[in-house]
Amino acid sequence: MVVTQTVKREIFESLKGIGLNLYERNLYVAALIKKIATASELAELSNVPRARVYDVLQSLEQKGFIIIQQGSPFKYLAVEPKEAFENLKHKILRDAEEASERLEKLKKSAVMKEMQNLYNKDLKTISPENFSGIIKSSEKIRMHMRSLLEKTKNYVKILTSDKGLEELTYHTKNFSKLNKNNVSIEILAPVNSRNRVLVSELLPYAEIRNTSNIKLPYGKLHIFDGKHVLMGLVNDKEIEPSQEVMFWVNSEHVAKKLLEPVFASIWEKAEPFE
Repeated sequence: MVVTQTVKREIFESLKGIGLNLYERNLYVAALIKKIATASELAELSNVPRARVYDVLQSLEQKGFIIIQQGSPFKYLAVEPKEAFENLKHKILRDAEEASERLEKLKKSAVMKEMQNLYNKDLKTISPENFSGIIKSSEKIRMHMRSLLEKTKNYVKILTSDKGLEELTYHTKNFSKLNKNNVSIEILAPVNSRNRVLVSELLPYAEIRNTSNIKLPYGKLHIFDGKHVLMGLVNDKEIEPSQEVMFWVNSEHVAKKLLEPVFASIWEKAEPFE
């Protein structure tokens, strides 16, 4: 018997979602079934190569999913799932805190200054239009947008979808900071009974207009200071967050001459939201 043939696929997918790799997933499920077993028994049940079993079990022990019982041979005890998940949560938080402290120290160090000098060297010789690319997944798009908002000095213009409004609420701290610095924030979005609460969260920082009565193509458009553009051309209702794609370009020509007039035209037609 092999666990992948007898245990529901959803269990393995859930374990994948919290960061366990293929061998870790298979071995932990095998340990749950056996409760206590030798490495050889777990290897046979999980179909993990014997040459990899010991290092994978050690990884699971470090993450709090199994306990190693000393003896000859060693035996491995499965940690109850609720406890194992709590162990992993604490490990992630601890590792994140340590990584954050290292990043802060690095940001203030001479090494950071040297790296910044490397980036800035000959930067003016490169055309801004060369800085463009495809940003994939909602999480990476959110990170890139946060970075652009932190650089914004004058204005932000956002055309978004019903689902996109929810994404904008991740940036309320950035919007608040921009608002205090007198940065203009204009948002075009379909306002309805389902998302009025989200709109209310954004209203203190931005002027919002309702596009519900305007027929628009699917997509999103974010313009930052007439320089940077984030543009999505897909229906975000029909795709998974991991599959969302937006195009980023650093171009005043694209931002000011091509896309800001489009935004202005829609803005004039949209209804102000109060």
